[in-house]
Parts: sequence; C-alpha cells; structure tokens
Amino acid sequence: MRWLVRGLMGLVAIIGTSGLYLWLSASPPRPAVGKARDLVGAEATQGYYVAGTGPTIVLLASAGRAASDFNELVLALNAAGYRTIAIDPSGVGTSTLLEIKGLTQHDLARGVHEIVEAEVPAGEQIVILGHAFGNRIARTYATDYPERVAATILAAAGGKVAIAPRINKALLRSFWTFMPDWWRAMEVRLAFFSGDNPIPDYWMGGWSLQTGRLQGAVTRNTPVGEWWKGGTAPLLVVQAMDDTIAPPEHTAVLLKQEFGDRITVVEIENAGHALFPEQPEKIASAMLGFLAQHFPAVH
Repeated sequence: MRWLVRGLMGLVAIIGTSGLYLWLSASPPRPAVGKARDLVGAEATQGYYVAGTGPTIVLLASAGRAASDFNELVLALNAAGYRTIAIDPSGVGTSTLLEIKGLTQHDLARGVHEIVEAEVPAGEQIVILGHAFGNRIARTYATDYPERVAATILAAAGGKVAIAPRINKALLRSFWTFMPDWWRAMEVRLAFFSGDNPIPDYWMGGWSLQTGRLQGAVTRNTPVGEWWKGGTAPLLVVQAMDDTIAPPEHTAVLLKQEFGDRITVVEIENAGHALFPEQPEKIASAMLGFLAQHFPAVH
C-alpha cells in the first residue's frame, strides 16, 4: 500500500511539474517594432522600444501582454510622423519582475515617467496611450504628471465596474497556456474577440502569468478614485462595441457623462477587448484624427 501511495504522489509531482513547465515556457511574445532599449535603475530594469521620429506617443499594453501587441499601430503612427515608445511591463522581456507587496499603479506610472524623462526633452509633452490594464496606468500617469501630458488615449477603458463573472473567468483562463489551444481559444474569444474574428497566433501566445498576477495586485492596491479622471488633458476613448470586459455602458458612456466635452468617444464596430488585431485600420484612423487636433505631427 505504501508503495502505491508513493507512486501516486510521484505521478502527481511529475504532472504538476510538467504543467508548471508548460505554463512558464509558453509561446513568448512576437518581436516588437523599434529599437530595443533598457533603462537600468537602482532596483529594476525597464525594457522598451523606440521607433519613428516626431512628437512622442507612449504605449502601454494590456494585462500580461507585451509591447509588441502595438506593432501595427506603431507602424501607422510612425508613418504619420510620430515617434513611439512602447514599453514592456514588469516581468516581460528585459523588464524586471517587481516585488508585488505594496505596489500600486502610482509606482508603475513612476516607472513610465522615468523612461519619459530619459527619452523626451524637458518641457516637451507626450501623448500617453493605454490598452485595457494599460489604460489604468495611462490615466494614473496623466493624473500624477499632468504637465507632461498633451492628451490621453484609452482603448478598452474599464476599471470602475466589475467584470461579469463568466467573462472574468474567461479572462483568467486566457492565461492558462498549459491547456490545449482548441479549448483555450474559446475562452480567449469570449473575453477578447468579437464574433468569429480570427485570433492571431501571437494572441494565443505571449501571455505572462507572473505579470498578470502583479498587475492584478496593483489594481487591488489602488483606489479607483485616484486615477479614474485621468488628469485634465483631452482624452480619447476608443470604444469597442462588442467588448465584454469593458462594455460601452461601463466605460465610454460613464466617462462622457462624468467629464463631458473633455472626452471624445470613437465607436469601433465588430471589435472586442483585444481591439487592435481586429480593426487596426479603423483604430489608427480614429487616433490620427484625434491627434491631428490635439497633438499634430510636424511634417
């Protein structure tokens, strides 16, 4: 009997170890557009990618995702005369995984500011752009460093209303890279994609569980009232109309009601929470129209 128990315990250990290996060795993010740079600080290194020339737009990705999610948008912005800085979050690429205890959105915004201070001349303003979790840090940055922000752009701008339970479960399961793709694709689709829009390979891969855990803790450690307003600069909300995580009534509608004419809303049909791989041309066009008014490129 004792040998049977030991055998079963060994089998469980092997299965657990294999699952952990598959989880941590999942497909990495695709390569990012731009020149890779590292900002090495006393306590952490931050990795980011610089591309193009002109006024600077800083891009912050979704939960557990990498800067390369913005590749297509970066190319469109560069072609229109803008310089982009796309930042890998803590735990992705060369960005150090930070200690979770006590960490808040203000700490992550300060990290963004360190990159801005290193890359953008003093007195020169930027546009800060955040997708999903990145929208929280973009708004925190615009709140904490308003003198640096000419305008803010948000995609999937949730954070105030709780996610529906089944959708939240799908969001969490999107990180389960140890599960077969045929099963996990259903969860990724429910949380992030509209209808039968194709899910790119880089969206099935490129997930960082450790980063997602850190960002979840940061969210819980930061009261919504400290960042929801997103500073005082003009703000564009790019609203995916089929977003199940941040639906219009919980995001664009609330922001417009609360902050009035400071908020510009552009509705994107046939797009979910992922947004960028679904309707890249429409999103780029909407953003460039807003930028032409509030942050024109120099040609």
